[in-house]
Amino acid sequence: MNTESPTKARLLYLLRQKSLKLGEFTLASGQKSHYYFDSKFTTLNPEGAYLTAKLILETLANASIEVDAIGGLTLGADPIVSAVAAVSYMEQQDYPALPAFIVRKQAKKHGTQRRLEGFCPGAGKRVVIIDDVCTTGGSTLEAVKSAEEFGCEVVAVLALVDREQGGTQALEGYRFIPLITASELLDDPGIQDRIRELQT
Repeated sequence: MNTESPTKARLLYLLRQKSLKLGEFTLASGQKSHYYFDSKFTTLNPEGAYLTAKLILETLANASIEVDAIGGLTLGADPIVSAVAAVSYMEQQDYPALPAFIVRKQAKKHGTQRRLEGFCPGAGKRVVIIDDVCTTGGSTLEAVKSAEEFGCEVVAVLALVDREQGGTQALEGYRFIPLITASELLDDPGIQDRIRELQT
């Protein structure tokens, strides 16, 4: 997706304002970082939720990716896939309505004991996996494998933000499309100045 896209430009602004934190952080991967990205401050914001869904739908349409459903690993993907389902329904003149599903970290111990919630994929169903942040790609790949265990064909893997720290390599063999990269997210003079201060 071109950075000139109005949807992406506005979403990038919101992500910087709401979700980007600068300081000293230890990531889930164990890596140290001068910035931390908490997507939920954006994806649970009314405008942010809409723009995230809109950018995903634009990306799928522009890449001519035909898909039956979109899903991802709880918790980061939950607000994203819900927004995509709602926006795709409201804007069916531009995009087909797209069901959503959530991948649990563990199967339920009771009831149906399902690991995938929402859309019930069958063998051969084409799905897109979305992650809010991709660092090493481990959690993203976990969701991919879970969908494949249900017989789904994973036609694309998206990340709202790719930290560019190994995720692309981990997802080799899949069509991986970052909506926004860390390079783009941090490409702001004020942010760069602050990071330089933290590095000294």
